[in-house]
Amino acid sequence: MSLCCKLLKNLVYFLAFFFIVTLLPGVPPHTTFPFSKVEVAKPLELQGVLELNGHLNGAERLLENRVHGPEHLLAIGDSIYTGIQGGEVVRINGDHITHVAKFGQPCEGAYEESKCGRPLGMALDTSKDHLIVSDAYYGIWQVNLANGKKQLLVSMNQEVQGKTPRRPKIANSVAVHSSGDIYWTDSCSDFGLDDGMFTVLANPSGRLIHYNRKKNISTTLIDELYFANGLLLSPNEDFIVVAETVTSRLRKYYLTGEKKGTSEIFLEGLPGHPDNLSPTKDGFWVPLVAPSDRENPSLLGSLGKVPLIREFLLKIVHLIQTPFRLISNAFPNVYTQKIYHAIGHFETTSGLFGPRVTILKVDWNGNIVAALHGTDGSLSGICHVLEFGDYYYLGSPFSKYMGRVKVPQHLVSRREAPKDSAAPPTTTTARPTTTTTKPTTTPPPPTTTPPPPSTTTPKPTTTTPKPTTTTLNQPQQPLNLPQRHRSQQLLRLPQRHPQRQLRRAKRQQRRFLFTKTFQVTQNHHQHQS
Repeated sequence: MSLCCKLLKNLVYFLAFFFIVTLLPGVPPHTTFPFSKVEVAKPLELQGVLELNGHLNGAERLLENRVHGPEHLLAIGDSIYTGIQGGEVVRINGDHITHVAKFGQPCEGAYEESKCGRPLGMALDTSKDHLIVSDAYYGIWQVNLANGKKQLLVSMNQEVQGKTPRRPKIANSVAVHSSGDIYWTDSCSDFGLDDGMFTVLANPSGRLIHYNRKKNISTTLIDELYFANGLLLSPNEDFIVVAETVTSRLRKYYLTGEKKGTSEIFLEGLPGHPDNLSPTKDGFWVPLVAPSDRENPSLLGSLGKVPLIREFLLKIVHLIQTPFRLISNAFPNVYTQKIYHAIGHFETTSGLFGPRVTILKVDWNGNIVAALHGTDGSLSGICHVLEFGDYYYLGSPFSKYMGRVKVPQHLVSRREAPKDSAAPPTTTTARPTTTTTKPTTTPPPPTTTPPPPSTTTPKPTTTTPKPTTTTLNQPQQPLNLPQRHRSQQLLRLPQRHPQRQLRRAKRQQRRFLFTKTFQVTQNHHQHQS
């Protein structure tokens, strides 16, 4: 009885503390928007196109312990550019890593991230020798790749216009319009990247923003996004797609047409939390930085429905963090700085996510057309997909390597399918008739005597599969048969009546095959008798 009384007493104390912390006005931290319920669609079942597979298993780990957190990968020429922890933008060419730019200040380590800077998004400028980079702490920059000079375009101290004007806190992804204007995302306007978990607990305050270069003004296009992340312009630049990480969905904003200036849900219920968006030939890639499915729901998406619990957790974590922040400010030291950095940072909670890693291929109509999964632990926390040559290069904000896997064969075939349809295999057999007219070296055998056709027919039969396999695997290369095979095809297909002669050759083949089959059967019966 006494134990029950103690438990009840502790429960009453906890509830009193809970409501005081949650409902008492003025308790920090303060947020732009009040706490309210956020609806999150249930994740799609892992079946059909989303069915589990092992296409990302056995991934290579490139430059292990030499790059930490390659967030965004951009291919320029034969090099890959990326931003890493420590605030650097680097160029990777084979095993060589070259410094390109840094926007922050000199720092001691990742625990001073707000001082170091953290490059997150990158895009080629309209002038191809310039790079546009978004640093989470230092704003949007232009970098000259030829001489390394950099220019600040959008400062984090610059107020963004909109219904609720305010300064950005996390400059995340960028996309450059053909006009030179820049679209970018502010993931959260209440907390910085070093307080990443705070952005999940607070009500959504992320934004899709348009930067007008001529007027030097940033304007909000969509507000109250739940951690606005990757974005991508459509091929015709008539709309832009932006990822909402916490709600596991993609939003679409119309730039032209009748719906100009409006937005709608493009795709929701993703089996994980989307990050950067990267283009591919007939759509784009959506990496899921953390998995989520109906059997293993993600904590990030589940908290949206319970605003009181989110508010309580936010204030409690802030109270725990406050003394370490005060000590670090009064007596700077490595230990309290590391503890202060670890409390609430995304990297601290990365171990809570499941082992599955997934990247999705989505078309421009909002359909998932392919899903690649990894379950063996060779990769974790994929945030970017770069399709480069015959490989997928995979970035992660937490890993100390760059992942690489070979493009699966079924996606290679699909990628090359348009080339195959442009040069169907049925037309390749007639191609030699227009190129070579020298059948004089081997005169055609008379059709009245069966033996000559039976000796010459097997050769085209054995060589026919070669052009077929060449056409499927390497459709971009012209059919190049040996000269002796060409002459034999010319004997079967003279220029005068190619279709008639083709039918005659097929009849001769069928006769030969029937004769050989009959002979083999007779020999078999004689052997048994």
